[in-house]
Amino acid sequence: MHKELLKYMVIGVIAGIASYFFISQKPVTIKVAEKTKVQDMNIINKYSYNNIYNSVKNSVVTIQTDKGRGSGVIVTDDGHVVTNEHVIRGASRVNIISLDNNAYSAEVVGVDIITDIALLKSNFKGKAISFSDSSTVKIGDIVLAIGNPFGVGQTLTKGIISRTNSGHITENPLDEFLQSDAAINPGNSGGAMVNIKGDLIGINTMNLSLGGGSDGIGLAVPSNLVKNITQQLIKYGRVVRGYIGMSAYDAQDGVVISKVLIDGPADKSGILPNDIILSLDGIKIENIKQVVKIVASLEIGEDIILKYKRQNKFFETVIKVSVMPRAHKSIE
Repeated sequence: MHKELLKYMVIGVIAGIASYFFISQKPVTIKVAEKTKVQDMNIINKYSYNNIYNSVKNSVVTIQTDKGRGSGVIVTDDGHVVTNEHVIRGASRVNIISLDNNAYSAEVVGVDIITDIALLKSNFKGKAISFSDSSTVKIGDIVLAIGNPFGVGQTLTKGIISRTNSGHITENPLDEFLQSDAAINPGNSGGAMVNIKGDLIGINTMNLSLGGGSDGIGLAVPSNLVKNITQQLIKYGRVVRGYIGMSAYDAQDGVVISKVLIDGPADKSGILPNDIILSLDGIKIENIKQVVKIVASLEIGEDIILKYKRQNKFFETVIKVSVMPRAHKSIE
């Protein structure tokens, strides 16, 4: 009996001590942030990219085909959407998925395999993005990539420009890229790369990676090139590149002309095989890729000044750029 009483007394004492400590402790207070004041918004915007995202989110769409998914950018008020050619390659059905997840059937206006650009058209108008001058982009500039990686939905990633005019990554002599470390993954292809004003500076195209993920080397087709290709696809349904009717190769002495199209622009201007190209429109020529890129960027009917060397004598001539013929004979 005494043992039972002692047991209950001990339990009572312990319970009393526990209650004392529980009651005597101060209540825990969780601090809640105050509502954002108007004067603090400038500070918040300085360290957030949400306002930029909101300004461009309705200009970026998802591209859905019977082959896969990618991203696209609305570039005109008439519903033209730019994406990568490889996003729609081989597809028999193409849909544009808006940010609010509505689907619109799209037709292919035209493609340019060389620059990996495709132009689509649908009944979805959306919001056309503003183009920036990509020639003003500098290494170290902050950039944002917007797209739909892995089909998870629209995302925003941030990085800086790591390299400009990052060409000659592929075998294509006309390739030209802006390189950044903004995360780009499968599905981002065809999406927007924008500056901190929300203006388009490039179309995200691919990343260079050992394992297929994002290793910090993302490539985008510069907006100036995208604009040029887009305008041609709208006007012609294809890309019409300049042609001067000659071929050349890199040699120890410089870029040497190997063939000249009979009755072509170069032939009419007096160019002969074995002439060495010195400059085009004042640009010093160091390799054949320069020649291809310069000529391809010219308008049909435009004149180009060619300076060249022939048997240690220097000459200058004017060549009128034309459209490449379907068949031709050449002087070799």
